[in-house]
Amino acid sequence: NELYAYGSNADGRCGISWSSGSFTPTLAEFSKAKTIKQIACGHNHSMILTNDGFLYATGSNEHGQLGLVDDAGNKFSNMTTFRQITDLNKKVVKFCAAGQNFSMVIVKEKNRISVLSCGDKNQGRLGQGENISDRYKFTEIEGFIGVDVKAVYAKKKHAIAVTKGGKIYSWGCGEFGQLGHGSFKNEFVPKEIEFFNDMRVISASVATTHSVVIVKNKQEDTTQVYSFGDNTSGKLGLKSREKVSTPQLIEFYEGKNPSKTFSGGQHSFVLTENMKVTRIRDIHNHTCEVTGQSPIEGQMYVGLVGSKTIYISQEGAQKNPAIIPDLAAFVKEAISPNKEFHWPLIDSQTLDEFLQKEKAQEFTGTVCKLCSVQPIKNILFINMHVPEDEPAEYCCEECATRFNELEVSPTLFYRIQRPLKPGKRLPSIPRTQFYVQSDTFGYNMQIIPKYNEKGHDYIIQKYNESYIAFSNDMNNLKPEVDEQLVDLLNNIAQKQEKNIMEIAETVTFPKDELNIRSSLEKATVDFLRKRFIVLKNFNNKVKNIIPLIDFSARKDEYNRIRNVYSGCNMYIFWDIKAELFDKILYAGVSKTAGNIRIKVNRMKASKFIGKGKPDHTGEYTVFGQLFQYFKTAGYNCFKVTKDANPFSVQFVGEASIDAGGPYREAISQICTELQSTALPLMIQSPNQKNDGGQFREKWILSPSANSLNHMKMYEFLGVLMGTSIRTKNFLNLDLPSFVWKQLVDVPLTRKDLEYIDRYTVQCLDDIVNIHKKGITEESFNDLIQENFITCLSDGSEVELIPNGRSYRVTFDRREEYANLVETFRLNEMKKQAEALRKGLTLVVPEGLLNLLTWRELETLVCGKSILDIELLKTNTVYRNCSETDSVVEFFWKALIEFSPEERSMYLRFVWGRSRLPLISKDFNMKHQIEIIKTSNIKPDMMLPVAHTCFFSIELPKYSTYEILRDKLKYAITHCQAIDTDGRAYDVWDDDD
Repeated sequence: NELYAYGSNADGRCGISWSSGSFTPTLAEFSKAKTIKQIACGHNHSMILTNDGFLYATGSNEHGQLGLVDDAGNKFSNMTTFRQITDLNKKVVKFCAAGQNFSMVIVKEKNRISVLSCGDKNQGRLGQGENISDRYKFTEIEGFIGVDVKAVYAKKKHAIAVTKGGKIYSWGCGEFGQLGHGSFKNEFVPKEIEFFNDMRVISASVATTHSVVIVKNKQEDTTQVYSFGDNTSGKLGLKSREKVSTPQLIEFYEGKNPSKTFSGGQHSFVLTENMKVTRIRDIHNHTCEVTGQSPIEGQMYVGLVGSKTIYISQEGAQKNPAIIPDLAAFVKEAISPNKEFHWPLIDSQTLDEFLQKEKAQEFTGTVCKLCSVQPIKNILFINMHVPEDEPAEYCCEECATRFNELEVSPTLFYRIQRPLKPGKRLPSIPRTQFYVQSDTFGYNMQIIPKYNEKGHDYIIQKYNESYIAFSNDMNNLKPEVDEQLVDLLNNIAQKQEKNIMEIAETVTFPKDELNIRSSLEKATVDFLRKRFIVLKNFNNKVKNIIPLIDFSARKDEYNRIRNVYSGCNMYIFWDIKAELFDKILYAGVSKTAGNIRIKVNRMKASKFIGKGKPDHTGEYTVFGQLFQYFKTAGYNCFKVTKDANPFSVQFVGEASIDAGGPYREAISQICTELQSTALPLMIQSPNQKNDGGQFREKWILSPSANSLNHMKMYEFLGVLMGTSIRTKNFLNLDLPSFVWKQLVDVPLTRKDLEYIDRYTVQCLDDIVNIHKKGITEESFNDLIQENFITCLSDGSEVELIPNGRSYRVTFDRREEYANLVETFRLNEMKKQAEALRKGLTLVVPEGLLNLLTWRELETLVCGKSILDIELLKTNTVYRNCSETDSVVEFFWKALIEFSPEERSMYLRFVWGRSRLPLISKDFNMKHQIEIIKTSNIKPDMMLPVAHTCFFSIELPKYSTYEILRDKLKYAITHCQAIDTDGRAYDVWDDDD
């Protein structure tokens, strides 16, 4: 029981007499006859508590922190060796603590517990009130009278006390919130930390400016760690905030069973208890015949002699060895609960036919299977599962009763004390009678190794060949592959109603889903799964970074991390973004329903539209009437919660009560007006006008709608888009990527231009590549008679260069001309898109738009396009067949069973569009179904034929539904955008 000290001995704090200190441990001057129970180290003094309840102190006594006074009550000067605090001799000291210039003790006197303190009064660290002087002797803290305190903790200027009932109190300096009371003020008397009222404190520690508490949650029976105070250098174990005054949960310790905490000046430790792993393999649902233990834990004996099965635990066998009969089963691993088995009992007379009469000291001719000892003595264990045509396996007691590393399957033994008679053998019982065949014993746990640099290099070298093969698979991937794979994975997660990160890496990719994604169609399942792992790991890394990115900023050279995100946005799963998106979108929004009622005159709108003029002023259409109202009232009411409407609608002259229906009807009519000539904001895409190319159903923003009032109308449309995101009342708008990309601040490409105006892109290609067709500089002007002007989507002309109408396009300047046309066309509706985005940001925070891909924004605004089968049936005519023909019935059945994506692809196959018109009167032609008549070719060998110009499909007379379904699916997934109305040459890229 020797006490050694080292370090500074200033003021005598180490108790090594007048020495200034030591670099090596030095024996402190303290009685070896005393057994030390506790040592408390303060700023410049130290205390020792011995097992017999006496307290000793040494070091500085400037403020009376040693509690040493003379008979007159004057404090002693500093002490250089440990000296007994005689003032406490009549009390039994149970606990001590030392802070900066103050000390505390818990004492017991006449069965009464008290907490005493002495030393510096500043900032309330003594817990004895505000208007007091320094205490030179230990004085009771009145706030703890009647409180059963079990421990006190101090470090610098504050203190904490924990009671036997699990309550916690704090007092002293609160400058950094280290008292946990939700404020930064000092407390001069002990104050209970109310935050922990519903919890039981089991451990606490204090540091210089922070505190750590471990509690037992009474309701959930879990142990948690909380911290509060100064968080510089991560002292609280929290990721954010410099200081906190309310206890904060350290989530890291969830499930780790923390038990004790210790703190230094600027750091802390948390000690966890041994984890209690639930045992299954050695718990038997039986009652011990000797001890009454139930269930029996550990190894078990089963008596097989007599009319009754008896069970004996290991403890029972030790207490009464004679109870184990001459023949018993020995069980180590619990029998599978779903196995119903009746032990083969045997009477004494039959047993004598197998065993000799007398017990043996050794079993002649036996060799232990595991340790090779021979012969086996006293008790013989025989493997119960060895087939009778194979040699028996024997074990000694020592080997049979331990778990052996090489045992991969549970084993039962016969236990006998009398030798077997010559030629006799106990019956073999298959292991499957007791255990499920796949059962093995052990603990199921996940082990994640962490390698040092050497270990990492070893792993790379060992699996280098596989790594290179994997790397080669992942190289030279086009972005479209990942974009379509992420889209597919998002769809799979939504259909399975799972978070995408929960989907197994062995995911099955539906063939139908792959067929509608051209970049994935030929990919192997193995490759897609590997790529999923890469994307999954990438998303795991990026999910912690996304909340730190300033999405409100536009992309520029100074916002590097924002620019990086913009480049990898397509690789990020929607589930990773969704939580942050909803959290920010609905933050601080309390409005749940519209209190504004607006009168809308549909008759007025219909009458105006009938005149065939666009509503340029925004007054007469349903859109215009709402626009006029909110242009004055403002858009604050549109920031509503999910599934709520910002306003209600009353149709003039119509008996409608808005419970949601009139509002949705108004929004639906607005979409119809926008995609017509009733409003000047949108026009048909050139592909729609020319009836060529893909996405012919798309509408685009009108470049000529550029007045101040038009900009305000676009802004209002943006507000309606933002509202659809909030309320989930989707807008039925058919806009191309050309529009959506500009709304999420993504650059447009030539492909986006082709999706709205294939003719222009083809013409530009023809002009640039005209030399490949033998056209020379001399013959160029005879064929190409263009000036430096171009037509925009609405037909208006613009000059590409100053006075461009006066300059002809020459052979040398043809590429310059093509580039100028492309640039002007890609920017033709930039002003309108900016107004639309401005309106969106009035309802949806701008940063959230930058979080999205253009496809995600389209889905949030418009929902998923679903082909309305009944609407299509209503607008279908039949040629050479009728609705009751078997092939026609097969066709409609297949279309109904198609996924939404497949239905959309069918429409693109047969009409060059991905969505139907909203209502029947908007069909400019009927959907036609015709049966092909063939003579020489078997119908089942043919594919359907589509005529996109005539919205028509020709179906062979297939013999079964399955054949029609498969042939139709193949056609719509492999024959998209085949359009013979345009040119049929230059289809393939040079690389092909």
